[in-house]
Amino acid sequence: MTSEVCMMNRLAVVLAADSATTITQWSDQGKQERYFKGANKVFQLSNSHPVGAMIFDSADILRVPWEIVIKSFRTQLSSKSFNTVDEYAQEFFNFITGNTSLFPESVQTEITIAAARSAALTVVAEAFDKDETEDKNKVAIAEAVKARLGELQALELDDCLAKDGPDRIQKALGETLNKTLTEWSGELGWPVVDIIDDLVLLGIEEVFKNPRDHFGTTGLVFAGFGDHDIFPTMVEYLSSGVIDNHSVHKRQNTTSIDHDTPAWLTAFAQTSMSDTFSLGFSRDIYSSLMVAVDGTLKAYTDEIVADSGGDAARLGNVSARIDVARQKISDEVMSRARNEHALPLRRVLGVLPVDEMAELAETLITLQSLKEKVTKPSETVGGPIDVAVITKHEGLVWIKRKHFFDSELNSRYKLRQAAQLR
Repeated sequence: MTSEVCMMNRLAVVLAADSATTITQWSDQGKQERYFKGANKVFQLSNSHPVGAMIFDSADILRVPWEIVIKSFRTQLSSKSFNTVDEYAQEFFNFITGNTSLFPESVQTEITIAAARSAALTVVAEAFDKDETEDKNKVAIAEAVKARLGELQALELDDCLAKDGPDRIQKALGETLNKTLTEWSGELGWPVVDIIDDLVLLGIEEVFKNPRDHFGTTGLVFAGFGDHDIFPTMVEYLSSGVIDNHSVHKRQNTTSIDHDTPAWLTAFAQTSMSDTFSLGFSRDIYSSLMVAVDGTLKAYTDEIVADSGGDAARLGNVSARIDVARQKISDEVMSRARNEHALPLRRVLGVLPVDEMAELAETLITLQSLKEKVTKPSETVGGPIDVAVITKHEGLVWIKRKHFFDSELNSRYKLRQAAQLR
């Protein structure tokens, strides 16, 4: 896990992130997790222009670290610029699409087959009943596959994928997938020989229609100034790797500072301390509160009806009334949180100097790290905190940045960097 903050006002963007990363491995002893505190999550997206990027969740894409992908893009981008931040993001995903140097087709094939096989066999496993006869299992599995296939074929492909992608992949990988599904189901004793072609199609449809469920996800935050921007913009995307030589990504949120919106604060991944700072409570506390309200309202209603000797049926739809009451409570809580916490904070952020914004962003990450340290058995947020500031004219400037080497001992490195920027 991680904790990251993007803070903006009309002067600048501040990006801050911890350095913790979690590596999960499976062994004979089960799931094992290791924690390291040296990951880079904040990056300069352009050597010449005021744009940066942050990553969270998965640290790689098709076994390639995002750090390599972003820095390779930065080199290719050179001095090229765009009018908006979102155009930088689109150029980044165009760089990934069709890039067989970073993502060889052999690796794409291997990962796609593994994902399709897993997706198809999951449907079979859920339908299979070891206590039933083979004939009954055949029928149950066939019905489950047919039903799921119908659901998938009714879904639309993401716009970033080619419409003929599933058909092309079926022709290219169908035989291999047929073989591996036959072998795996045979070892497990699942009767699927008669529907193996449908199972192949199911696996391919699954990875194309629900890539986020089968390839993992990475959050990508692009922030800064386009050529036509006076004030900063933040754009958040969710990436699910590469399928059929196409980057799989979807825009989640866009926030722009303008003459009416003076400031914005957004947190990513672990956000409880930032939420508490912004609203007065975290999302988990709010969820627990609303669950408690719902349960209390239902119990109180039953108690009132019982004590009055009344007939609950005469009250009409009690559940609907409780839903209305719960929504009113929710609206009131959120309204007070906005008026008493979020809006005053936004007004202050709107006039906060750049150096104090950077200090505040670092403090929020530090608080999240401290909370994880004292409340959880494993520290998933921690390590050095990287803080970068992006302004329209100074570009990306590091306020705090870790290095795996001492720059003072590497004068030639400094000279190489200076030469690249000439």
